[in-house]
Amino acid sequence: MKKDAMSEAVISDNTVVFFGSHAVDHYVRCQYWPSEGQKINAVPAGRVYGGMIPNAASIYAGYGLPPTLMGPLQDNEDADPILAEMASNGIDTRLVRRSPQFTNSYAYNFLSERNASEKTLIIIDPGYDFALSAEEHRVFTGAKYIYSTIAHLRRIANVTDVLAQARTNGARLFIDVEAESFRSAKEDWWAFSTADFVSFNDESIGKFRGGSSTEEAIGELLESTRGEVVLTLGKEGCEIYLPNRSVHIAGHVVSAVDPLGAGDTFNSSYLYGRAAGWSVERSAHFANAAAARSTTLVGPRSGRASVSEIESFIQMSGQSDAAAAVLA
Repeated sequence: MKKDAMSEAVISDNTVVFFGSHAVDHYVRCQYWPSEGQKINAVPAGRVYGGMIPNAASIYAGYGLPPTLMGPLQDNEDADPILAEMASNGIDTRLVRRSPQFTNSYAYNFLSERNASEKTLIIIDPGYDFALSAEEHRVFTGAKYIYSTIAHLRRIANVTDVLAQARTNGARLFIDVEAESFRSAKEDWWAFSTADFVSFNDESIGKFRGGSSTEEAIGELLESTRGEVVLTLGKEGCEIYLPNRSVHIAGHVVSAVDPLGAGDTFNSSYLYGRAAGWSVERSAHFANAAAARSTTLVGPRSGRASVSEIESFIQMSGQSDAAAAVLA
């Protein structure tokens, strides 16, 4: 990792670009999530910086390879602390575009004492428009790996042309799919069909498949992309679907306290493994463990750790034999 002598900013080689906006996450603790119309007491439990893409970039950087973060940042009292935290996490923030014209997202994460393994998240996303500058265009289309969501990619002006050029230059696209981040499989096929890695959770695959079965929907997607489809299953582990086979990795038994950010941790950890040349099995096992570990800590970036820390967690868990076989 190199640093600029003037600004002490992290300097990456722009191999991996994470594109998206920032958020401010507010935590609220309550005994349980209320029914509609019900009134309950809750206690404020802190405020941290988040956002799916910055979270994922932070996790990726923890493994020792500084990524480039690109996208909008509201120029307010949070901007300097956000950029400082990103830099301290090992992220190149030179292409984060800071402007009072942007508004950060806000998220309210309700932690239930009755069911600590689940979360209720309310997101306020004001949206934004983003036309790439010449330098941003050069870095984005020259990257080897691009990580984003459809909701963020849609904000880029002429995004289909931009993605086509990036793909022509050899970029591989990783799309994190949340249910609220896309309209439908048909409307957003322009993105799904160009991705090398598509990661669903239980909710988003249900929306994506519509009236088809999960296997049919994923099979159709793989016919188009010939890539890798990830299905995260929470405490049940994950499934990785390839054109000619599928892989299941069992979940880890942990005492979860905050599941926020577990998906970001899984996805960026899986991408790290694949970018490092690891097998699908090793990457999935590593990512599964990283995500499980993150739920035992509070905060959307609590999953940030070194490779050795994740491998130690695997060895200390109940899956040491399987881990040894996969990591060998």
